[in-house]
Amino acid sequence: MVESVELPVQPIQWLGLPRDYLQPGEMEALVALVRSIKAESMVEFGCRNGRTARVLLHNVATLNRYIGVDVPWGYRPGLPQQRAEMVMRPGWLMRKDPRFELVLPDRGTLDLEPQDFQPVDAVFIDGDHSQRVVAHDSRLAQAIVRPGGLVVWHDYLNQDVNDVTLVIDELIGNGWPIRVVTGTWLAFMHKARENLDD
Repeated sequence: MVESVELPVQPIQWLGLPRDYLQPGEMEALVALVRSIKAESMVEFGCRNGRTARVLLHNVATLNRYIGVDVPWGYRPGLPQQRAEMVMRPGWLMRKDPRFELVLPDRGTLDLEPQDFQPVDAVFIDGDHSQRVVAHDSRLAQAIVRPGGLVVWHDYLNQDVNDVTLVIDELIGNGWPIRVVTGTWLAFMHKARENLDD
């Protein structure tokens, strides 16, 4: 476990954007994690309206390339309750920012493989929370993050979407060096210099 106070958390600028689907302090902790590796490039699985991208790009000075992956409106998430979280225009808050690229495959990340990406410094996993997709997203993130880079998951220990916890606990059992920011639903790992086993 990692206490939030162990992270270099600082106040951030929210730019007047809504804070829905996040607990207090989670965005600040995410910004601190991304800052800590001086990330220049990042991918987000499940970017919704682009709120997280906009806040991170504003608050992390080194970040200059952000890929948001989402799904078209007709997509059916593995957990029915997530349908209410979908937006008709994914990434619209970032539509004028040249640092942002939207990727919108029919089946979301399930249509993507490591060769679809160049190596990135960080990945934030917050898309379809079904067990199958979280497992796929975790392997995909591990494959595209450069050695020493960062993978962050949202909704670990969130009982409303328990599949996330099941997958992360299994990864921990398989030796993935995942840590948890206490008081949040954030889990993260720094990718080792050598490859992890699946």
